[in-house]
Amino acid sequence: MSVLVGLDGSGRSTAALAYAAETFPSAPLVVFHAIDPFDRDPEDATAEPLTEAWLAEERERVDRLFDRAIADVELEGDRVRRETTVGKPAESIVAFAEEDDVETVVVGSYGLGEAERLRLGSVAETVVRRSPVPVIVVR
Repeated sequence: MSVLVGLDGSGRSTAALAYAAETFPSAPLVVFHAIDPFDRDPEDATAEPLTEAWLAEERERVDRLFDRAIADVELEGDRVRRETTVGKPAESIVAFAEEDDVETVVVGSYGLGEAERLRLGSVAETVVRRSPVPVIVVR
């Protein structure tokens, strides 16, 4: 069974990866990122339409994100499996945990206050509420 770690490029998500590596030293790790096509600024003049070229560019960006996080935590490549999907991050994490052989999910949290959580939503909170397996939130 593996440990799923949600990565979004933030320091909190890298801390979640470090925590998972240390806490589950013999478990295979799945680094996971959901490319959210709706997380774009429609006013941005450089925002590309949702095309195959855009998706290929996003996948390359995610590969670099994975490379940085794995290097920062100094993990061996054979211990880590990379998974990328397109969709809302929280729902994608939960769906992957339901479908794959995942023992635990580890995610970072921004520790937003009540007002920000109501306005922005919280990936960690949604994952905790909906995950079929235990979730560890690293702050």
